[in-house]
Amino acid sequence: MVPESAALNGQDIHVRNGLIVAIGENISAPASTLIDGHRSVVLPGLVDTHWHLWTTLLRNLADNSAGNGYFEMTGRLGKRFDPNDMRLAAMLAAADAIDHGITTVHDWCHNIRSPAHARAALAGLSASGLRARFSYGATRETAFDQPLDVGDFAGLHDGWSAWSAGGRLTLGIGWRGVIATVDGRPAAVPDSVWRADLALARDRGLPVSVHANNSVTNRGHIRRLAELGLLGTDMQIVHAVNAESDEIAAIARSGATVSLAPSSELTVGFGIPPVAALRRASVLIGASIDTPALVGASDLLHELRTIQGLANAQEGDEIAMTPLDALAIGTRDGAASLGLGNVSGTLSPGKRADLIIVRLDALSLQPQVDPATMILRSVRPSDITLVMVDGIILKKDDQLTQIDRAALLHEVEEATARLMRNAR
Repeated sequence: MVPESAALNGQDIHVRNGLIVAIGENISAPASTLIDGHRSVVLPGLVDTHWHLWTTLLRNLADNSAGNGYFEMTGRLGKRFDPNDMRLAAMLAAADAIDHGITTVHDWCHNIRSPAHARAALAGLSASGLRARFSYGATRETAFDQPLDVGDFAGLHDGWSAWSAGGRLTLGIGWRGVIATVDGRPAAVPDSVWRADLALARDRGLPVSVHANNSVTNRGHIRRLAELGLLGTDMQIVHAVNAESDEIAAIARSGATVSLAPSSELTVGFGIPPVAALRRASVLIGASIDTPALVGASDLLHELRTIQGLANAQEGDEIAMTPLDALAIGTRDGAASLGLGNVSGTLSPGKRADLIIVRLDALSLQPQVDPATMILRSVRPSDITLVMVDGIILKKDDQLTQIDRAALLHEVEEATARLMRNAR
């Protein structure tokens, strides 16, 4: 995934102390543990750029029926979450992410009902072994004239060394922006509120992520951010499905990035992501699971296939986006869009050892000529034989090494039964 480079064949990768230290033929490292990659492809781990991890505990529950759509269902059940549910959801999401070859997640957490809820979610992420960005956000019930809990956020950031897991976890703000949807209609967020929330991140040099132009009632949000001079390289725009040409140009000029979640955006009725227009403007794009409550399995390769299909359909050109281009969005570009381009996203000496190994002998992967095409179109979780983050193996031979599947399943079943009691 290094730009302008060909795939390497017959190479060794030397990992030491969580870093890739060398790539080449016949590396001599006598003290190392050997991982046999014969008849396999090694590539950077996949990077999710926006995921409401807590909704993983509500997977498959939004059935698109009246009264049980995504927003109604998650709003109703989200109020029932205790801190342990937040931890469980993070662990369940992490288990599925690892199974699907995702090594980095961006937890856009908007169910922080108490300081304990935030710390429980972080505890789950820390224990999982994944690399993660934790974006601290308001609940849906938080009034738009009420800022975030400054004291709690400041305390969390000031004591971040207790949560960073040696740098694997980073902190940001899930910002509400300047335009809200109230009773199905657009409404301006009070200046004092959005300024206070934004200052929480920018005064501390932390990244900002905001849902914008994600629905009809949120049209023009990006334009307003541009008018106020708020776009910047530290800002990620989530969805942007209704972004118009001037808004896309403003994003490009500012250096802000965009996270696309086509499966959920289509299913929930937001609209069609303007993939081709964003690429023509050279906007950096990342891919997003968004919410398993709508999309089910945490299959980032599926999102990348959909992004490729949208780009080609919108351009009317089968080769507008190649499989290699799509994989770049899920690895190199995704990492860069989260400010992690110097950390992961490519297999390069000096970067952290976040990588996956894909077996080549499955019948479903045959025949194969171009590895990027094969990976994008045909790889299943069972074909991913090893997942490593920071040099630590999290999955090997279809077994999770840091997460006890059976114990997690038992806890999730108990939590689900409790959440669903008198749920309607």
